[in-house]
Amino acid sequence: MTEFTEANRAYFDKMASTYQSKFADSMKIIAEQTSKHRLWISDRWTDTEAGKGQEVKVLEYACGPGVVSMSLAPFVTKVIGVDIADQMLAEFRQNAKTIGLSDKMVGYKADLLADSEPEEFSGPEYHDFDVIAVSMALHHFEQPDVALRRLASRLKKGGSFMIIDLVPSAGSDHGHGHGHGHSHSHGHSHGHGHGHNHGQHHDNSAQEFPRDGAHTVKTHGFSAEEMKKLFADAGLDSRFDYEVIPDQLKWEKPEKTYYKTIFIARAQLT
Repeated sequence: MTEFTEANRAYFDKMASTYQSKFADSMKIIAEQTSKHRLWISDRWTDTEAGKGQEVKVLEYACGPGVVSMSLAPFVTKVIGVDIADQMLAEFRQNAKTIGLSDKMVGYKADLLADSEPEEFSGPEYHDFDVIAVSMALHHFEQPDVALRRLASRLKKGGSFMIIDLVPSAGSDHGHGHGHGHSHSHGHSHGHGHGHNHGQHHDNSAQEFPRDGAHTVKTHGFSAEEMKKLFADAGLDSRFDYEVIPDQLKWEKPEKTYYKTIFIARAQLT
């Protein structure tokens, strides 16, 4: 695990116990948008013609407490959540138990972006996913392009990849970082609360990060053009779409209020 990845793990393990109560409004927005876009993400679910009577598998990477997993679990046969933070996985497992879906929602600790693939995750049950989702974590990955390629290799042909993340703020430097490690954290890590979007960018401070979490961020958002290229470079070259979500996330800190405009994007492996 690289130093950057370890910083993410430590930060989100520390946040885990209060995360769901503190950021309930943001989690609600993520859940609502995932449910609203389910048939937009993929046509393969247990309640659709394309998926009825078949195995339908979802991988939520950097899953945290599993908001996306909980939204999709009723419409699949299996959801695998993977994270590097033990305490976030504890929240994931407790949530699965609370909603009575522990048989479908299974959480594992692993860094699937490490230079050498964890041997225990090389089997067929960890490949051929119908949908892979990464929610509010891509901006923590040390190499987003490498991350998408490695995760996309676990999709089945025709599978869909869904990303929820930050829209770059006006004037921010959102170039992709370089490095030799690969970091991730939990689902939707920054900007928590409910607000309203008055245009694509709130202001130049919109995508600033509070001091306590800034060291875990690698890329300050992704434009539609950047996401299209990241997907295409990972072999996800069909059905690309990118929508800015109208509800902003809001994080109130003592020093100021941070607003986050987010997007949902998807592409398909042909």
